[in-house]
Amino acid sequence: YLHQVFAGRRKPSRSRLLCLCFGLNATLDETQELLKQCGLAQLYPKNKRDAIILYGLLHSQDLFTVNDKLFAENEETLY
Repeated sequence: YLHQVFAGRRKPSRSRLLCLCFGLNATLDETQELLKQCGLAQLYPKNKRDAIILYGLLHSQDLFTVNDKLFAENEETLY
């Protein structure tokens, strides 16, 4: 799947791409660049959902922890 994304044969949703970034242990800069390359909105800290995701990336939290925090804050989860 990831190879198809990089080859341009698949266009993942923003949430799916963020899940992949967590799975790859991507840095914030790498995540922002990948979102940009895929034509998706970069993470914006003034958006509550994005701020939770940013915090997770910056503090090396896993996807499950971030998803739990999103759920607890009544925000759309990543999966």
